[in-house]
Amino acid sequence: MSSRTQLRASTVALVLLLGCSGSDLTLPESNEPDALTVLSGDGQEADAGALLREPLTVRVVDASSRPVAGAEVAFSFLGELPGAGLDPASVLTDADGRAAAIVRLGEVVGEQVIVAQVTSSLAPELRARFSATALAPDDRGGGKKDDKHDENSSPHGGSDDGHGEEDD
Repeated sequence: MSSRTQLRASTVALVLLLGCSGSDLTLPESNEPDALTVLSGDGQEADAGALLREPLTVRVVDASSRPVAGAEVAFSFLGELPGAGLDPASVLTDADGRAAAIVRLGEVVGEQVIVAQVTSSLAPELRARFSATALAPDDRGGGKKDDKHDENSSPHGGSDDGHGEEDD
């Protein structure tokens, strides 16, 4: 084979090799968590010790903003809050990359902070912060209304004078 033929064969092989390494080549992608964002549930208020109306929900995505299924997300309160609870405290993301927890506020009145964190050793810095406010019953208009009777009548037929005493 002449050197000219060898040169042509090498050029053709190089063109084919470069053609295969273009954008048509599909490689497996890592579906590793890259971002954690709050979807819903931030900024809620409820009586101290009560459940929040809406679960706290986050979304985990990869570097291409695609949802990451199966990523473990842990929810926790900052600090010790008697009576506080999370259900579940740790959960795997669904097919849409979502994870959610139901929150029972602690018995301490004021701001309560909940953190969601991807627990993967590859992404321990992925955190999202929620804030909820625990209210004293008096902060919601004088306490809870008794659903069994009108607030101006007593269960005994007398009227309520607004001071917790009844007229009989």
